[in-house]
Amino acid sequence: MRPSFKRNALGPASSNAPAAGATPSPGQESTLTHHRILDSRAHDIVINNPTLINSSQVSVKKNGLDKLLDKSMPQAFHNSASRWPPPRCHYASRQQFRSMIADWGTGCSEVIPQHLLWMHGPFGVGKSAIAQSCAEDLAAGNRLAASLFLSHPNALNDPDLVFTSIAWQLAIAYPVFGEILNREILRDETLLVSRREVQFQGLLVKPLLQLADSSSVEGKVIILDGLDEISDSDAQVDIITIIAASTRQRTTPFKWFILSRPMPHIQRVMQSKDISTLLHALDLPLSPENDHEILTFFTKELEKISQQHNLSPSWYSEADIAALVKLAGGLWVYVNSLTRFISTSDSLGPQHQLCLILSLGHKSSAPRSEAPAPLASIDYFYRLIMQQIPSHVVKTVRKILLLNTVFPPEYTGINHVLQLANVLGLSRDEFRAACGFLQAVLVLVETPRAGAFIHFYHASFMEYMKSDRSGEFCIYGNCVGELQHEVIERINQVHSKSTGRSPTTMVTFPLEPPLDQSVDDLVYLSLIFSLLRLCDHPYCLIAPSVAPKLNELDFSKIPHFLEESQFSVEMFLNYTRFEENLPRGYRKKILRQQFNLFGFHKMPNFASENKPFILGKGKKTLVCWPVKKAKDSIRIVMVTSSLHAVIYC
Repeated sequence: MRPSFKRNALGPASSNAPAAGATPSPGQESTLTHHRILDSRAHDIVINNPTLINSSQVSVKKNGLDKLLDKSMPQAFHNSASRWPPPRCHYASRQQFRSMIADWGTGCSEVIPQHLLWMHGPFGVGKSAIAQSCAEDLAAGNRLAASLFLSHPNALNDPDLVFTSIAWQLAIAYPVFGEILNREILRDETLLVSRREVQFQGLLVKPLLQLADSSSVEGKVIILDGLDEISDSDAQVDIITIIAASTRQRTTPFKWFILSRPMPHIQRVMQSKDISTLLHALDLPLSPENDHEILTFFTKELEKISQQHNLSPSWYSEADIAALVKLAGGLWVYVNSLTRFISTSDSLGPQHQLCLILSLGHKSSAPRSEAPAPLASIDYFYRLIMQQIPSHVVKTVRKILLLNTVFPPEYTGINHVLQLANVLGLSRDEFRAACGFLQAVLVLVETPRAGAFIHFYHASFMEYMKSDRSGEFCIYGNCVGELQHEVIERINQVHSKSTGRSPTTMVTFPLEPPLDQSVDDLVYLSLIFSLLRLCDHPYCLIAPSVAPKLNELDFSKIPHFLEESQFSVEMFLNYTRFEENLPRGYRKKILRQQFNLFGFHKMPNFASENKPFILGKGKKTLVCWPVKKAKDSIRIVMVTSSLHAVIYC
């Protein structure tokens, strides 16, 4: 479920934003963006439908399309400001593929008669750039029905929001369809939370059948980029199967353009007997044949940097460009990252940055015919980026990346950068300065109403930072223990400095509107969420030095601090992973399950069994209950929208 906010304590946010160029209504001015926070996998922590209460405001009933937007991923659309600048083909590169897909999308292709097109290729070869350029080309010719650019590191990969996101775009692009869809959702709101196959039928197939004239949507293209970024491989296969069945039965009039890496499970379903005859596959290989286009790109970009920095043309040579082309190894993700690194503002200048990159050349000596060569060189490049960060800042950067991983925007959505900064105790300038060292791989995206969040240009950087390949820069290991310790200490500070039941926290970001109680509430909430996710994340082992601190934490204060909060929240903890992450000596001390003898604790309706879990020790304990629909999870605390605490103990 997504949160619905009447007022944002963290600064401007947006909900049901008017279309570009439209004038927002008075109701829209005060309504903030709805962000997804509930992971379909029950073992994750969720904030379930938090609501800021403001008695001076009158709630406005949402229409069906507003509810649909709440269940969509607008940040993943091809024209979303959240993806700016998007990856795209520059200087007429990939023209052969773009022309082929344009002909297919306009019905002029003699090569591709099928309505299902699958482009596959290895990591970093430029699939998303082709998809973006094709989306822009098709949109300009009024041949694009919808687009979705999925991204794991940017938390845009929920399989249950794929068809809702497509339906919302169609509703906006085709008003008659939108009116039909609005009625269907108001008639049956469960469509938004149904199985994917039911969603597809209810949000796309049935409303399309009600169109008196379907010629406006006939043959329009839907682009689904990064299918392999979806969090669950079974869900990836499910989505392909649903789309293929619709293509076979002609229940929808669209052409589908799917892009992904050739993962084994995706290859199997695409090559199955039922789907292969419906499909045209395009292979986008890692090939030295791309070198001419990459050379053109580097030449144009270095010329642009020369103009921006008023450099003489002799600051680089043809040999330098040739070395860059060789270093790139055919990987467009590497090409773009190298260019951004050279033009990084927080550096000694483009010439110094170029010299650093050229020094990487001798480290990758494998022949171009061997696939590991470019992958090894991009690892060297990412290591170079981390090595340029001052030693006293590296720890902070690692903690930012770690916290963003375990506590991504999907959990709260509103001004995520602000929440990360407050959990880490950083000011706005400190947070931005730390992220500034990573300009080649990420950007802080500012939205008018929803605040800022971290956007990664490509998944490969965080894959590197999470793996052993990154060595001492890995975000796991000792970084986890340090961050766990700091978050516990900050929670203890709140508990010790607060008076009564109201949390008092240090909010270091300057905010608009001025600070109020709801800010403290949300900062405290973020600290608790961060701690829970740092305890039950698969790669976040609880260090022996942290376990005693966690054992002494006063869990009993958590519901009391939240009972006067302006938020309605639910917190889940995966007790199986939490127990596995704890040192053996603390597994039954910090979290233990017991029989509810004589009904001492009132068993709530949501509980799966009458065996509560006890979190903490002595008078600092909190009673939690296993949840029926959330495997291996316990509900920590519930605070109702009427601001009264309901503690099941």
